[in-house]
Amino acid sequence: MNPNRTAPAEARMEPKRVVVDLQQLDLLEQKIVKATELIRSLRRERDAAQAKVRDLEAQLHASEKGRQELRELTEQLDVLREERQAIRGRVNQMIEMMTGLEEGGGETRRDH
Repeated sequence: MNPNRTAPAEARMEPKRVVVDLQQLDLLEQKIVKATELIRSLRRERDAAQAKVRDLEAQLHASEKGRQELRELTEQLDVLREERQAIRGRVNQMIEMMTGLEEGGGETRRDH
């Protein structure tokens, strides 16, 4: 084989390789751009999801705090109702005593 014959054949093949290599580089670049856009999109979605989680956690905390406050208020209301019942009972006793004094006092006055 003549070395001169193979050299021009290789020279003729190189432009095709360059074209093929450029096409492959273009495809690779397109894939990289697509992957980069996908990563950006996923990051935005992740950030939005994390923000939503923080909001939901805050709402949950507020709800739990509200439930605790409701329990405390319910307990206070129960105590106040018990106190009111106790006061009503004492007032009724005093009224009965006063009624008894008036009835007993009226009788004693008639006797004198």
